[in-house]
Amino acid sequence: MEKRFSTSRTAQILDVSTNTLKRWYMWYENDSYEKPADLKLPQYTTDKRRTKFFTMADIQVLEQFKVDLKGKYRGIMSDFNADYQWGQYGTVRTERKKRKKERQ
Repeated sequence: MEKRFSTSRTAQILDVSTNTLKRWYMWYENDSYEKPADLKLPQYTTDKRRTKFFTMADIQVLEQFKVDLKGKYRGIMSDFNADYQWGQYGTVRTERKKRKKERQ
C-alpha cells in the first residue's frame, strides 16, 4: 500500500498552510465558481475523523496546482476568497464588481 500523508503533513511538504490546502478544495468542490478545465486537484481519501490523506503522486499534482495558481491562473480564486474570508463585505464587493462588468 502506498504511503499516505495527512492534510497537515501535505501542507508542510507543499509549504502552504493547512487552511490554504482546505480552501483550495472548498473552492474546487463549490459549483458556484468557474474552474478552468485543465486545473485539477487530486482525489483524496478520508478516515473516520474526515482527515484528508494524499499519496506522493497526489502531492505532485497539488504542487502543480500551486504553481498554476501563482502563474497562469493568478486571481482565479479571488471571488471565492472575497466571499469566504471577508464575509458580507466580500459578497457586496463581488456583486459590485459583477455589476460594473455588466455595464461595460
